[in-house]
Amino acid sequence: MGLKASIIIPTYNRRVILHKALLALAKNTRPFQEFEVVVVDDGSTDDTKDMIDALEVPYDLVYERQERRGPASARNRAIRLARGEIMIFIDSDIIVVPDFVEAHLEAHQRARLVAVGPVVHTNDLENPDSASFRITDMSRAFFATGNVSVEKECLLEAGLFDEAFDEYGWEDLELGHRLQKLGLQKVKVPRAIGYHYKEPLTVAAVPQHRQRERERGRMALVFYERDPSWTTRLQVEMSPIMFGLDRLLSLGNWPERDGTQRLLEFVEARGWDRVLRVMVRLITHHDYMEGMREALRERKRPAD
Repeated sequence: MGLKASIIIPTYNRRVILHKALLALAKNTRPFQEFEVVVVDDGSTDDTKDMIDALEVPYDLVYERQERRGPASARNRAIRLARGEIMIFIDSDIIVVPDFVEAHLEAHQRARLVAVGPVVHTNDLENPDSASFRITDMSRAFFATGNVSVEKECLLEAGLFDEAFDEYGWEDLELGHRLQKLGLQKVKVPRAIGYHYKEPLTVAAVPQHRQRERERGRMALVFYERDPSWTTRLQVEMSPIMFGLDRLLSLGNWPERDGTQRLLEFVEARGWDRVLRVMVRLITHHDYMEGMREALRERKRPAD
């Protein structure tokens, strides 16, 4: 009975939820000698290291910290540190079920597979498994690092994550394209459930959501540059139609107006959660498209 799998977790300023994620892995049914957990801290400033140092878990826990370089770099560093044959990826805000590792390892009965488990969104940090799978939790991605496993050998063959993705978004899907081109097959692992904790939406958190979508928009152009196909262009919404639709939906540049913040606060105070979600979705989608525009303008700027 030897080490079979390494669970890869990049993290950035998620000390509280990462703590719960690591404790959940301590309840797994697979013998603890068969897996390790590798956490690479991408420059956290929330005392993540102190939490790790104080944590007692029955499995081997490897922790390293690097200066902020983005999740692609953090995952690559974790893969290089990992000793297992199977790399199981989760994000640091994913809380898994007890037979999570068991289910992933059982899926790899033959070589060159990508095994994908379900991700169920929840905003209940104390009882994440009380959430039920909804239609909005479905994903058609071939390789998404919220809950996926693959042989380390295949990752090395594909070239690991592209570290040009130095901000949030798209690096896992781009690697998935390369794994597909190598002929890997996707299998679903319905038992390997991961509960993705998302804080309830508040107006105070909107700037953070907006920044993340700007980053995702900029990284969308990197994705397209790596795979300049119509499939990728449609996937990242890089088309005149989508840019035009964004102009229409943000008419008068209302997402940037001072009055919009006051309106969001009014809606939140009235408890109109559904209205708030729609408004924030429109605002953050505009930020995503603006991030893409910023990246496109940057590419056209002459070199100094």
